[in-house]
Amino acid sequence: MTYDVIGWGALNVDRLCSVDEFAPSDGETFINSETKTPGGSAANTIIGMAKLGLKTAYIGKVGSDSNGKILLDYLEDNNVDTKGVIRSDGESGEVIGFVDKTGDRKLYVTPKDNDYISIDEIDPDYISNTNIIHLTSFVGYGDDSTSIETQFDVIKDLPVNIKVAFDPGMLYVNRGDEFMDRLVDLTDILLINETELLMMTHVNDIHEAIDKISSRVEILVVKQSTNGSLVIKDNMLNKIEIFEVDAVDTTGAGDAYNAGFLYGLVKGYPIDEAGIIGSYIAAQSTTMKGATEAIPTIDSIDINKIIQSIKN
Repeated sequence: MTYDVIGWGALNVDRLCSVDEFAPSDGETFINSETKTPGGSAANTIIGMAKLGLKTAYIGKVGSDSNGKILLDYLEDNNVDTKGVIRSDGESGEVIGFVDKTGDRKLYVTPKDNDYISIDEIDPDYISNTNIIHLTSFVGYGDDSTSIETQFDVIKDLPVNIKVAFDPGMLYVNRGDEFMDRLVDLTDILLINETELLMMTHVNDIHEAIDKISSRVEILVVKQSTNGSLVIKDNMLNKIEIFEVDAVDTTGAGDAYNAGFLYGLVKGYPIDEAGIIGSYIAAQSTTMKGATEAIPTIDSIDINKIIQSIKN
């Protein structure tokens, strides 16, 4: 089978705690309720694309614990191929998150076995059997962690017909200029938020930041939260508006945007229309708690009507 998109990144179970407001420095507050859901940035995106009807697969690592079973079951229940998920005897990753009454969140990651994927655990035939590979960050906390270097070692040798989409997140941006230069040089589609792009380019103006990066990748997507997004290809900048919804939980909204945008590319939509699809999927994802629960299935929406609602 040839996949539309293979995802590669950390797999985590998200423990999301609902609070009225975040605790102040050296203070405390109380938790109203708690949910436990599967997550991980690339996994959220891949599940979103699977719900939109694409053929998807995943590369990651889970432990033999109950969280590992939760993660595998969730991928498989959403029709994501899991033959590339490595099963270890250790512990699966976990994220503890706090979501306030406005939908904002703070996340704390415990990577565990996510950080220990070695090159000999990756099947090159499996990973080469896709049109796009979508990558997101690992923590890479310990000196003996291997997953980040394994990502780079694999993607530098991919066939040229496979497009590399990368959402580096703040974890990778914080690794500095040399690291990000290496990442950008291996990336065809860079999906990044405005704060991250300004940090990596060391400027305060978003258009100056775009000028520094857009010529180095085939497509640059800059996510601007409630200000929409910018999609740049061949020096053409497209401004994409948001869809207004009543947000309950913004966890994974950027991942959902990626799902909609990459869906649009796979299906051959122009990049501005792919951005509109991404914006719609991102907005819908915020209407329920959890990163993927509110992402619609392809048979429940009309993509062309969604596009025209913005373009008209």
